Amino acid sequence: MTGSFDWDEFEQVLLEGVVRSVLDAADEHPGERFYAAVLDHIYREEDGRIERPCLGVNSVEALDQEPDDRRAEVRWSAPDWDLYLDNWLPGDSTGRWVEALTAEACSGTTRQWETTFDQYLTTLVSVCRRARTTLRANSATHPDFVVLLLDDEHHEALIRRVLTAEEVRRHFPELEERSVALAGLAALPPSERAAILVPRLGKFDGPIDSDTAESALRDLGPMAFPSLIPLLDVPDRAWQAAKLLADIGRPDDRVVRALCDALSTDGTGLGWAAVALSRLGRLDLVLDQAGRLPPEVVVDAVAAPYTSFRDDAVTVPPLDYRPLADFIEHWPAYVPALDERLQPGHGYCDITVDEVDAAVGGLGSPHVIVRRHAVSVLGWRRLGPHVGRRVLPLLCRTIQQDPDASVRRLAVLSLLWWKKDSRHLADVVREAMEDSAGEVRDAAAYWLREQGADKPA
Repeated sequence: MTGSFDWDEFEQVLLEGVVRSVLDAADEHPGERFYAAVLDHIYREEDGRIERPCLGVNSVEALDQEPDDRRAEVRWSAPDWDLYLDNWLPGDSTGRWVEALTAEACSGTTRQWETTFDQYLTTLVSVCRRARTTLRANSATHPDFVVLLLDDEHHEALIRRVLTAEEVRRHFPELEERSVALAGLAALPPSERAAILVPRLGKFDGPIDSDTAESALRDLGPMAFPSLIPLLDVPDRAWQAAKLLADIGRPDDRVVRALCDALSTDGTGLGWAAVALSRLGRLDLVLDQAGRLPPEVVVDAVAAPYTSFRDDAVTVPPLDYRPLADFIEHWPAYVPALDERLQPGHGYCDITVDEVDAAVGGLGSPHVIVRRHAVSVLGWRRLGPHVGRRVLPLLCRTIQQDPDASVRRLAVLSLLWWKKDSRHLADVVREAMEDSAGEVRDAAAYWLREQGADKPA
């Protein structure tokens, strides 16, 4: 933390804003008993802008007006309430605090951003608890009045930080049911755990939903194989079984054989079996059957190790462009479809520091598809400043020298994603304003605007 941001003053401003908004609502709706205020929709861009949350306030009487079948759904859903405020801080302070908070977060590395955002959540938790204490003393609020902080990414954790254990049990019994179910599951032998988890795939009711089941099955590793393999024959679940087998990795002969069997059928899991085999390093088994497989299945399998699907793996196989280059050279009929499948915006993988060498090597590939992917995955500031010192000059060289306009354009954008670390390279981007391709010139103009370098010094 840089220490330039006044967290104590910020918390006090937020607290006063919440309390004032609830009291104003009570004044405007005399006779109603308000049971909750909710801070939600905390918009943020990783390594970028952080906004203040919206604020909702609701009363027992307003909730009672909802149809019986919607009441439980609406109880904590602030966007469904009549009183849902975007600007609720006093005066014109919203913009000032958002700008200051964002500046604090973006003043250093990506770790600085994460630390700042964590402190922001901690501040909001404190605001909720302090506001609850203040507002419970007001006659317009229900005796059990709560102020909640809700966020999709940190849903359960924030509820438990704001509320007491007894309040969690009373207001969110499903969280307690989930904790009990997970504890019971953890006490079972792995084979019994898998047998319970697999039927929950695709189910979104109950304490163990599909996402929880997927995560737990990944954690089981190869011990989940015996329960997942039969699922390859179940039409609606075959895709999920194939994906989880690839996510877990470390395949034995049973897994490879089962995926090959699925590949030999015309079932709904055909494409996912091909992708799974490719992600497990057995693209050769897919290409052996290329003549009978739909072209899109082959292309999806070839592309799979370079897309965001691979990031779900327990242990991600290292980036390797050799299979992609070999396919481009030996299967030219598929290249147009592969080019379309690996276009930017279709979900590239994230790379680690250990994969930077492979990505840098990809910049020198004779194949545009490879260079396009490589230049894109190198535009990630999370790789760290030491990687940036190596990569930024290479991105500049790509902007200046790559023969393909789409690669030059992506190099400009990747340079932009390094944000403050690349601002000193504005002259290279200004040179790109003279590029022969309009798409490169447009990207350069966008870079200069975003970096604040489009005006004379």
